[in-house]
Amino acid sequence: MLQRLLITGVLSTFSFVSFAQTTPAPTLALEGQVVNASTGEPVPFATLGVPRRGLGTVADEQGRYLLRLPSLNDTLVVTSVGFSREVIPPQYLVGGQRVFRLEPQQLTLKGVVIEHDRLTPALLGRNTEKGDVLWTGGSSGKETVDDEWGWEFGTLLTPPKRTVLEEFHVFLSANKYEQLRFRLNLYTAEKGRPGKRLLSKDVQLVCAKQQHGWLTVDLRPFEISLEAEPIIATIQWLQSEKTDPWDKYFSIPVKRQSRQVTVERENSEATWTIHAMQPSLYFTVLME
Repeated sequence: MLQRLLITGVLSTFSFVSFAQTTPAPTLALEGQVVNASTGEPVPFATLGVPRRGLGTVADEQGRYLLRLPSLNDTLVVTSVGFSREVIPPQYLVGGQRVFRLEPQQLTLKGVVIEHDRLTPALLGRNTEKGDVLWTGGSSGKETVDDEWGWEFGTLLTPPKRTVLEEFHVFLSANKYEQLRFRLNLYTAEKGRPGKRLLSKDVQLVCAKQQHGWLTVDLRPFEISLEAEPIIATIQWLQSEKTDPWDKYFSIPVKRQSRQVTVERENSEATWTIHAMQPSLYFTVLME
């Protein structure tokens, strides 16, 4: 499993803190494709995971996946933004099913009617480049990387008023990858943890070669509006190059605080953990 590194901003040495779950070493490699049940077309960057086992991955642009499992005795869950959640019983895997079909599903945010002449520019989240520590993910110390895809990391945010999202920003202090792709996810907040997905469209951030600093994606084409209610915003690691992953990682500054607002999980079906920190992640918005 993916090892997390917390790197202090003061020390020049690394402080290693592992949040890895203790699971058997995967021995079987499942290969197949995730497709749209209505059209037969590939579902790019669908997520596959085994509930409560900390095992999972993400399909590529053509919906093709490689998933490493210790056996075929577990239920597999396949999901993607804008599609229904597909549950694959173990007997289907034993029987050789490797193509998974997802039904299109319309998920929408609550309708928010805002008079645009009354909107004021504002920020939602933490827009500071420095933190107490660097939260680092990646494949350092591993010879494979595809079973780390699907890792998700984000924060609890509470719009004080009705809000229209204009841009999303996340700060990378370091990035050793030639190629790096993330998905933006928005969830309802349920007891401080992510609940229902709010987006029906796939919003992605693609990094250039070893790009770091502020990464920004324009959200205006997606017309995302929020009520004055808590949400959780995360980035999900979708893709990076598979070759030579041994010494590659990326890091995000986080600030220690008393409230537990940072959330993380190893993949799309792993258990969420929460931490008393806030990452350098924010939205530029228009607010009532």
